[in-house]
Amino acid sequence: MDRVAAPVAAVVVAALLVLSAAAPAVGQSVAPTRDATAVEQRTVTIEKHVELFLTPDEPGRIDVVVGYRLPDSVSSLSVSLPDRTTAIETSDFEETPDDYEWDGDGDTAQLRATVDANRSATGLRAGADSQSGEYSFVDAGNWALVTVPTMRTGWGWSGPEDLTVDLTQSTTVNGEGSTGGEVAYLGPVTEHTRDANGQTFTLAVPDRASLAERPADVLAAFEAASGRMQVGDRDDEVWMGVAPTDAGWGVRGVEYGGNDAWVLADSRLDEPANVWLHEYVHTRQDYTTESSGRWTMEAAAEYYAASLSLELGYVGFEDFRQYLAYGDRDPWRDAVLATPSTWSSGANYLKGGLVWGELDRRVRLATNQTSSMDEVLYALNRQDPDVSNEDVVAAVRSTAGDDAAGAAEHFTTSDASPSMWSSSDHTAAFDTEPPRMTYSERQYRVSGPFRNETFAGPPPTLYVGETLTVTASVTNKGGLPGTYEATLDRDGATLATDSGSLDADESGRVAVEHTVETPGTYNLTVGRDGEQVTARSPSTLRVADLAVEPDRVEPGETVAVTATLSNPSEHPATGSVTVALDGRSVGTLNATLAAGETTSRSTTVTLTQSRRYEVSAGDRTVSARASEPDASAPGLGLAGAAVVVAVTASALAARRRR
Repeated sequence: MDRVAAPVAAVVVAALLVLSAAAPAVGQSVAPTRDATAVEQRTVTIEKHVELFLTPDEPGRIDVVVGYRLPDSVSSLSVSLPDRTTAIETSDFEETPDDYEWDGDGDTAQLRATVDANRSATGLRAGADSQSGEYSFVDAGNWALVTVPTMRTGWGWSGPEDLTVDLTQSTTVNGEGSTGGEVAYLGPVTEHTRDANGQTFTLAVPDRASLAERPADVLAAFEAASGRMQVGDRDDEVWMGVAPTDAGWGVRGVEYGGNDAWVLADSRLDEPANVWLHEYVHTRQDYTTESSGRWTMEAAAEYYAASLSLELGYVGFEDFRQYLAYGDRDPWRDAVLATPSTWSSGANYLKGGLVWGELDRRVRLATNQTSSMDEVLYALNRQDPDVSNEDVVAAVRSTAGDDAAGAAEHFTTSDASPSMWSSSDHTAAFDTEPPRMTYSERQYRVSGPFRNETFAGPPPTLYVGETLTVTASVTNKGGLPGTYEATLDRDGATLATDSGSLDADESGRVAVEHTVETPGTYNLTVGRDGEQVTARSPSTLRVADLAVEPDRVEPGETVAVTATLSNPSEHPATGSVTVALDGRSVGTLNATLAAGETTSRSTTVTLTQSRRYEVSAGDRTVSARASEPDASAPGLGLAGAAVVVAVTASALAARRRR
């Protein structure tokens, strides 16, 4: 996706700086060789903004404007447009056979295009709740529920070898509308939000949609599901759009882009085929699959939607049982889940949901209810390579042993289908909940040379030399004792950790602390929720002015060298500035400055010989001189002394004539 675009080429160009050889006047400060307000930093950012427009006269199409704000170091920029794009308008890009290339003029660039918005549905949930239409995204002319068009961006830059260039993207709707960045509704809409479990949920309800549930109830369902699912990959932001029912939809809901989704307005919470929870579960799946592991995506979403509906009291066990039992009926029961070519439409949902549920039951029994298939989904979320069915079986084995793994292999690599379990079987496996650690009141304490502050989240950018202390309250809301843990690691090496155990309903406190010594990306995991912590080197101090007082002394005397140190960057700066006398280090000036701050530092330097000296600090240079005192009478220059001598000689001559 375009959200995390990467440059297609990194162009590093060395710059040659020619300095004047002219000597400065005594005591004069030499201007720096570059603009004193320049910011010395190793990362610069391209700001990309996408704006979406309705085109009421052209149903099925929307207009998209993509604009860029470019740092000076960016030397080239290219944009690849999606298929079915027409009516391109731009004065900043030139068309090439592959993409559009920026002309390099100015620090902004913009391109406008018309994009086909309608998309056909795939993965119909046949036998469950499929629709008779064909669309998964649609533009009706006066409203639209669409994906944000992918406009891939590549760039090159010039500058120091360690300079990097990042890209950020923001997305808005022109006029009324709402978007999470990957999916957007264009038209009059009301947003309802809720913060819970470290997530912000946004429910976008169009004015033209008749929502079957109260917005507050839908948000409460997301909050409850978020707290119960201990599987990792809890996104900071989740956007859920509501689809008006008066369109040719082929599905009742779609998750797209990782944390954006939509659900039909007439969908209800009190049914085991709970589309609201199904699409939310998809936002908690952060892995890609090989063909053999593909079944897990819809199987897990379908099972958890039904089981969470049961846990939260939206449905009773009989409705839950009857729904999962569809997986053991024709035409779905004969599917081999690890072989997609054998699936009848919807088999991965229905038989897949039943199999995931049966494995959940077996895992709970095999572990004396201390684990569940949450452990397996958590393991899949942590896997970098594409997930295969063999990986699923291995995760079951790691969680619950060989017997459970054998069942996983049997029900996924053959056409065998489990039978739905009874109410008494359900009680035996599910009545006692595994340990479930929940974390709240998380705080990020940053201390060190630049600041002493506490943040509620997300973790701020750190600077080398700072200490991060992360604390949180932890409560075991499960039915059995369990352990908790928090870690900070980098490149697989654990830097700080804290762990312990809690009985059911017991609470405690977890804390990890680490002083950052090197810049980079650190991984913070509290329980099963991970987030990245970025650390960077502080900015470099700049010498804005340099002065010597006095600028002329006798040999062996000292002068005071005063440097005005500044930090014109947006980040704290620290370090030492070397004071040099004719290129030889004679002292250092130390300072730690906040963004935009300025201060003065002084030192003394002895001028030992009678001559002119060059005093430098940073990219500033001034001159000072040491010279022997004159042999003439005090207060008289050479001309005055000559007059005194002449007058004295004349007086002596006069006395001789008397």
